[in-house]
Amino acid sequence: MKETIFEVLVYLFEHYIDAGDEKALEQGKLKTELLEAGFTENYVDRAFDWMGELTTQPSQVMENYVGQSAIRVYSAEERLRFDVDAQGFLLFLEQTGIIDLTRRELIIDRAMALGDALLSVDHVKWVALMVLFSQSGMEGHYSQMEELVYGDTPFELH
Repeated sequence: MKETIFEVLVYLFEHYIDAGDEKALEQGKLKTELLEAGFTENYVDRAFDWMGELTTQPSQVMENYVGQSAIRVYSAEERLRFDVDAQGFLLFLEQTGIIDLTRRELIIDRAMALGDALLSVDHVKWVALMVLFSQSGMEGHYSQMEELVYGDTPFELH
């Protein structure tokens, strides 16, 4: 049995969303297929909720709160949940221009919503990929992120 929202989302992304298949699956059918794949109903429902919140995030509102000269200070809860490498990877994504400050906040929000106790670089990579996929006009950034997720170049803090 597969046990986390993160695992459901990665499975969905790899098998349905990023497969290039244009046919849209009805949520009920998709849920049945996920249950048959070994995911629990609770996590499947929570993954659908997670995706729904991703597509309804008010990015315009977020942009009003994030200034270009803002310095990100992680809250106490965020520091407990994002390991040092995950925090460093987010900074790397910003510094290389793959994400902007608004996307960073959306990635942090969606990663925190996963509910996992500790968020690793892999969590951040996949959440960033899903966030960029969901945003119009981010195709080039998505391609760069896709290379980081599927490529064989490891990320290491120096």
